[in-house]
Amino acid sequence: MRRALSMIAAGWLLTAGPAAAMSRPAQWSRSASGLAPASAPSTVVGYGDAAVFGSPAASDATVAMTPTRDGKGYWTVDVGGSVSAFGDAHDEAPAGGSMAVNAPVVGMAATPDSGGYWLVASDGGIFAFGDAHFEGSAGGIKLNAPVVGMAATPAGGGYWLVASDGGIFAFGDARFEGSGSQRGVVGIASTPDGGGYWTVSSGQPLAGKVVAIDPGHDGGNAGDPAAINAPVFIGNGYKACDTVGTETADGYTEHAYNFDVAMRLQALLQAEGATVVLTRTNDTGVGPCIDQRAAIGNNAHAAAAVSIHADGGPVGGRGFTVIEPLAVGPNNGIIAASDVLGSDMVPAFEFATGMPTSTYDGTNGISQRSDLGGLNLSTVPKVLVETGNMQNPTDAALLEDGQFRQQVARGLAAGITDFLTSP
Repeated sequence: MRRALSMIAAGWLLTAGPAAAMSRPAQWSRSASGLAPASAPSTVVGYGDAAVFGSPAASDATVAMTPTRDGKGYWTVDVGGSVSAFGDAHDEAPAGGSMAVNAPVVGMAATPDSGGYWLVASDGGIFAFGDAHFEGSAGGIKLNAPVVGMAATPAGGGYWLVASDGGIFAFGDARFEGSGSQRGVVGIASTPDGGGYWTVSSGQPLAGKVVAIDPGHDGGNAGDPAAINAPVFIGNGYKACDTVGTETADGYTEHAYNFDVAMRLQALLQAEGATVVLTRTNDTGVGPCIDQRAAIGNNAHAAAAVSIHADGGPVGGRGFTVIEPLAVGPNNGIIAASDVLGSDMVPAFEFATGMPTSTYDGTNGISQRSDLGGLNLSTVPKVLVETGNMQNPTDAALLEDGQFRQQVARGLAAGITDFLTSP
């Protein structure tokens, strides 16, 4: 279950109850209906001299709040961009209007005179209301990580956006003063004179999360053909329990590669606080069968699952592919979330490794299939990543290099982390 955030501003604490885990649809409507399952009602709690003027009605998950200049009111905003105004705060959105956003809203900031406010979405899109002026956005920029918050300059002539990896985007009179390579950044605040800003991270961004890692094939498969050729049900038919996998021209096996990357990935995810479940813990066994691999992730109630592979494609073909499941029945409930996981994985993997997207499979690094048992039988968000083509000499040389395999693990970890930490 994805937990809604707690936010604090000028003496108020805003909490949003547990919300059902959700994928990000293609379009988010400002209307509460149809966006996502309704969360528990949000609650504003005041401390010290902060008076409470009301709390948002139960609708979509509340994600941010900002006070008026005199502290006699505040606004809150939910994931779909619906703003609630309390006290002397005025809702500056068009009356009766509907705001369509392409990604969930993650933050807001008010102008100095409280005559308007900005909203920011996770794709960097900016929405300005009242006397808030649009000074630019990151909506047209290819982001390495989602935007998670914003802060306005004291004069109200600009604003900063911050991404979950610590990336900073400055607009208007906001000055770029630097950025850091952080994981799990959750917010930003400006200094009183606008000469700097702070960012804050959650420390271990994957604390409390379970991730299933599935290194494809196994070292003992070739020695037990009867076991790996046994048919198993995959949701829409039958396939062999498992396969041997491919290898490079000089004999570096896929099963050894997959396991090596899995060990590196396990270490990276554990360092971020995740609990990691493996479908196999050595490279000398047989199997497990593809249906058992899916069951391991399912039984662990993993927040995300990734199968690690290297392809045996055409010699002239290069690149990686992220394979997403198609609905076949057992996996119907995780198709949308798996699509989000795949969409997060492609840019993260490409950025970390420099490996191009496949020249022979899928489109822009994404392929969708209904013939893979590990995806068909999964009830948790899952993708299979063909991290390169072992039959291609250029890819093979990279895959055989330990330093590159560490980059592969980093790319997979970044994709998983982006998925699990995005709103």
